[in-house]
Amino acid sequence: MSVPAWQPPAMPYVEEALDARTVVVEEHGRWVVYFEVVLASGAVRRKIADHHDERRAVHHARIFERNATKHIKREGARPEPDPEVIRSTGTHNPNGEQ
Repeated sequence: MSVPAWQPPAMPYVEEALDARTVVVEEHGRWVVYFEVVLASGAVRRKIADHHDERRAVHHARIFERNATKHIKREGARPEPDPEVIRSTGTHNPNGEQ
């Protein structure tokens, strides 16, 4: 009886982030940008960049955090507007009232 060869899963396991943020810290005369993500299984911290001045590091951190957090589903967040409703009425009304 032969054992089948290992096969990678059809779909990789991807855990949804609960929260994400960036932190700027000075280390050895350089400004380092860290990315912190909170998952259901724990937290992860990764170094994403280092810069020679604080202004550049903060700018990089803001851009990175803005793009990362826009994909996190928040409890109680307003739903995305339906493009068809906006096109037909010219405004977005989340309650559907006229």
